[in-house]
Amino acid sequence: MKKNYLLIVACLLSFTSISIKGQDSLKPTSNNLCTELNFNPFNGSLSLNNSSGQFKFRRFYADNRALRIALTVNYLKDNSTVESKYGQNPFKESFRRSSLSTTLSIGTEKHFEGSRRLSPYIGWEMGVGLKKSKQVEKDNSTKITIDGAWVTTEQFYNGNYYYFSTTFSERGYWSLGASFVTGFDFYMAKGFYLGYEIAIGFDYINYSNIEYTPERDPQSGYTHPDYDSESWRIGPKLVNGIRIGYIF
Repeated sequence: MKKNYLLIVACLLSFTSISIKGQDSLKPTSNNLCTELNFNPFNGSLSLNNSSGQFKFRRFYADNRALRIALTVNYLKDNSTVESKYGQNPFKESFRRSSLSTTLSIGTEKHFEGSRRLSPYIGWEMGVGLKKSKQVEKDNSTKITIDGAWVTTEQFYNGNYYYFSTTFSERGYWSLGASFVTGFDFYMAKGFYLGYEIAIGFDYINYSNIEYTPERDPQSGYTHPDYDSESWRIGPKLVNGIRIGYIF
């Protein structure tokens, strides 16, 4: 009887030891690869990672250190045609617009001990981005090519003279950025976690020159001005939503 009792106790201790080891394996270890989704409970959105069109991965090269890589690619295309075959002056007008943006960010993370489920970390990342935009307008007799943005120009008459209003969208640019990041991962189960991250850093954006070809509008004779601008930003960055990640 005593032998059976000792055997049962030994089995329970062995099972407890295995369970503890299994619990310790909730966190990633060296050579694990992670990716994430992003959930914003305030507007009910679910998107791939923290930015639209972003692919983000973390590769653990040690149990408490990870390499982070994020690639963002967005391509937009907008084609429209207006045609009238009636009346004495039939016309056909078309707009062809395209925009391609890409951003690559790299960095590292150091994870602290935390607890069995909680993994706080600090890290840094640097990124470079590029966006190219182009618009081509055609009608019966003219063609205008615009590099650097999508442009909409409207003509207004105030009772005395005509004037133009120009708006820009999908402005091209190249950018540089660097950030210090800190956050945490909370492991709900093996290979599955929730987390949040905040960052502070700087971004520099140099916007593309908006160039018209030809420079003078063939119909109105209006000469388009040159547009050149840049911007700096230093301070905290809002990382939208809750990170939902998994390890594979």
